[in-house]
Amino acid sequence: MEKSREILVSIIIPVYQAKDTLKRCVLSCLNQQFMKEGELEVILVDDGSTDGSSDICDELARDDAQGRISVVHTENHGVSHARNIGIERATGRFIVFVDSDDEVKKGYLENLMRYADEGTNLVDEGGSFTGTPKLSGFQYIENSVLNSNTHVWGKLFDRESIVEEGIRFKEGLAIGEDLLFLLDFAISQGKRHTIRCIDAGEYIYTENANGAMKQEFKKSYMGEIEAWKEAENKLLPYRSEMSRDAFVSLAVNQVLTAFLVIGKVAVLDQDKRNTDLARQAVSESGEQIRHALKTHGAFGALPIGHKLKVMVFRTSPELYLRLYNRHKA
Repeated sequence: MEKSREILVSIIIPVYQAKDTLKRCVLSCLNQQFMKEGELEVILVDDGSTDGSSDICDELARDDAQGRISVVHTENHGVSHARNIGIERATGRFIVFVDSDDEVKKGYLENLMRYADEGTNLVDEGGSFTGTPKLSGFQYIENSVLNSNTHVWGKLFDRESIVEEGIRFKEGLAIGEDLLFLLDFAISQGKRHTIRCIDAGEYIYTENANGAMKQEFKKSYMGEIEAWKEAENKLLPYRSEMSRDAFVSLAVNQVLTAFLVIGKVAVLDQDKRNTDLARQAVSESGEQIRHALKTHGAFGALPIGHKLKVMVFRTSPELYLRLYNRHKA
């Protein structure tokens, strides 16, 4: 069908083993109020699904009378690869990322686009930071990204800003890819006040029991360590643009995520805890904790529970693993 209007929004949905939630997700994206025919496209990138999701993608595209859905089938390369394909295929003025196990309310795009004037390159409805003035890229990093807002869903991105700066998701990283994408985008905005944060709550996030950090420890969990190490490397050249508190927040996040990885190892059976990979994970996590706590003020900014964890782990990593395992058993 020939599009009668300029496409305003491209919704990119990576799809992998999502047969139980995909249809609900896509239909919620299509059911957006005040979006006229030809203003919306939905790009489904099937990342090598084997559970029937591939057929559902094709069925949804075939059944949409307005021809808003396009489907790309690929081999399994991970969510970053799928989203990057979506970015390459997108033609809308704005890009929105939606996960295939989530859904959006019918006012989702309307609320985001209400704030998307010519000088706004990102609208974030996450609610981690809200305020009337627009933020610069550096302010957004300090007040939002480093304040637990490390996901790309719930946001409206200016597509040209992504394309012109060559911003892409880091492939081969199963955890932390959103964080690095957001940092790259915010850094590209620099001192320009182009980001608006609102508190709308129109994105319905579903806690996925099979999500990246919900399964038994595996090698991909090391992405938590890699991502926050790379985040620091990205931010260090801009130290003068942000306050000292920003780097305290960075260090705190490094400690918290290191203990997430250590906790995944701790709950393993003893034999699995003694594998080379498990020992490497504990070692690298411990090194990240030691490095992060060199930042002045980082220990004081930790939650009380994590202060206790640090003290026990510093005394004996093996003792910490045993105590954590016994507590979670």
